[in-house]
Amino acid sequence: MEPLKKIGDKIAEEKSSKARTTRDKIEKTYTEEIILGICAPIGTDKSSVITEIENGLKRYGYEIEIISLSGLIKTYYKEIPEVSIGKTKTFLTLQHKINGGNYLRERFKNRSILAELAIKKINLDRGLSSSKDGTLPAIVDLESRRKAYIIDSLKNKEELLLFSSIYKDLFYSFSVLSPLEERKTMLLDKGLSFQEIDDLMKTDDFEINEFGQDVRNTFVEADFFIRSSKKNLEDLPDKIKRYLHIIFESDIVTPLKHEYAMYVAKSAAGNSACLSRQVGASIMNKDGVILSKGWNDVPKFGGNLYGEDDAHDERCTIKGFCSNDRQKDELTKSILEDIRKDTSFKELWSVNFDASLGKLEQLIRNSKVRDLIEFSRSVHAEMHAIIVGSQVSGSKISGSILFSTTYPCHNCARHIVVAGIEEVYYIEPYVKSLSMKLHGDALSEDEKDKGKVKILMYDGVAPRRYLEFFSKQRDRKDKKGNKTDDVTGFVNVRIPSYSFAIRVRVIIRRA
Repeated sequence: MEPLKKIGDKIAEEKSSKARTTRDKIEKTYTEEIILGICAPIGTDKSSVITEIENGLKRYGYEIEIISLSGLIKTYYKEIPEVSIGKTKTFLTLQHKINGGNYLRERFKNRSILAELAIKKINLDRGLSSSKDGTLPAIVDLESRRKAYIIDSLKNKEELLLFSSIYKDLFYSFSVLSPLEERKTMLLDKGLSFQEIDDLMKTDDFEINEFGQDVRNTFVEADFFIRSSKKNLEDLPDKIKRYLHIIFESDIVTPLKHEYAMYVAKSAAGNSACLSRQVGASIMNKDGVILSKGWNDVPKFGGNLYGEDDAHDERCTIKGFCSNDRQKDELTKSILEDIRKDTSFKELWSVNFDASLGKLEQLIRNSKVRDLIEFSRSVHAEMHAIIVGSQVSGSKISGSILFSTTYPCHNCARHIVVAGIEEVYYIEPYVKSLSMKLHGDALSEDEKDKGKVKILMYDGVAPRRYLEFFSKQRDRKDKKGNKTDDVTGFVNVRIPSYSFAIRVRVIIRRA
């Protein structure tokens, strides 16, 4: 109990001091630590981004430690890698890491186990771990330190949510994506075959297994998005510098045109009552003027879409079901009924015809039929924005830029092309889209392609944090009216947190 007594004496001494205000005492508990999470699909050039983040943080006087989650898998997963004929050594090594992560998550029935192991490592590094007998360590130091932890890399949404929940305003996540062809080339250079690359990318993106990887749904939750390619590497230092200015509010940073446009699109998505997903879109001209916005919902007589303030509402929320899903079910049953009427099928499956039909129904419903979007009553967000834009802005839509919270489907893609829109930016991938497959002659995912409509991942501040990041927290001028200088070596994060001190008090209660 001696350490507790010392802490109690220290608190009593501070209470009796008249030299410090209550606010001073509270600020004493703030930590300067910062935790940055990286999420990147396999094959992405994340190392360049991490290097630039390290360089940037050093200008703020930070010591940096990189915690590799795959390294933790190697520490805690002791199984010997499998040997498989016909598979490259690199593939087996990468697959072993994936299997190890899945094993640990499943063994502990915990999808955030790797994040917890990283957090444990941070606590040990802080010197905050209690001893084996449950007592506090001999020295408890409440002083802060300029230490940054970079988590490489998040593969599961629960991992990201845990870091965010524990570290709150000290945690920032970066999602990094390289163009598909560059990712494939990087993996080819490591000796992987084309089939192995395809298999690894699918596994990395999303596994049906409850405890598997889920980069797809983790990626979209970032605070900052970075498009990292060989063609824009020269822009990376300035981009990271700007993001760090936002985190530390060490300089005045205002939104870029495309960040504002995506914020408008994200805001528009909130109008949607679609049972499947809320999607928003905006169209901006090259001068940064918003021409129109749209969201996905059911059209109404007289023009536009149903809304909350309409006296008569016929949206799917009122009807109580998704028409697209209902129609796909009916399509499946229609196919089965045609099979049932065909006597040759009944003779072929005469042993257990009804059971065979039941199995066939599942196969049909889970086939490409599942991906059909043709029966939805909703107008898609991109289409809504194009229609409204053509009514309000007319020919100005030609040559414009469209921002959508989700990658456009093939139906919207062909209308984007015919409308004369030149660029499209998105955040959330849409794996069912056949846009590139059906309209590869007019669409491209290469940011340097000038002969096609470019469809590119959004690069910038996450729209969900737009208002927070671009609202000032610190004074921008001194008492004389002069702009405050860039104080990168001394400034703390824009919204300080006392989680460091809270963690100490938790340990004290346990003791």
